[in-house]
Amino acid sequence: MNERDPSSLRLAIVVDEACMRVFDAWEDRARVTALRVNPAVYEAVAAARPGEVRRGYPLMLLGLELVPDEGVDTYEPAVVASHGHGVSRK
Repeated sequence: MNERDPSSLRLAIVVDEACMRVFDAWEDRARVTALRVNPAVYEAVAAARPGEVRRGYPLMLLGLELVPDEGVDTYEPAVVASHGHGVSRK
């Protein structure tokens, strides 16, 4: 990762935001199972991990599977979490 590459900084913002949302879900005693992300974020992670894509592995970030979702803003990833009885999307 090149510190001068602006796309790296943008991805860092997504990761930081995802961390905060995962921690919030954990505070609610939720089990986080995936991250819904804007397709542009999904593609950026795919470009950074061509080996995973080539092998057909799911794309992961922070140990969570990434799910592309047009309804998610670029810098606002959403957790997919279960609260014991169902699934919640924050």
